[in-house]
Amino acid sequence: MNLERSAYVLHDTPDPDVFIAEIDVAFDEADGRRTTMSLVQIFRLRDGQIAMLRDYFAELPSITSDGHSS
Repeated sequence: MNLERSAYVLHDTPDPDVFIAEIDVAFDEADGRRTTMSLVQIFRLRDGQIAMLRDYFAELPSITSDGHSS
């Protein structure tokens, strides 16, 4: 995992016990390809603990070290 290229955004909702996280996790493959997996996670809290987690994700195309899709 490449932490320098990974990122996240947290979103509040009208319900104070629910928040949404948009996450892009970047990976540098051994063969020079770069892959990013994008996730959206929806959290519902109860008594300060995670009561429900929904996880949605999609893998983006690999990017070669020269910046082209593979």
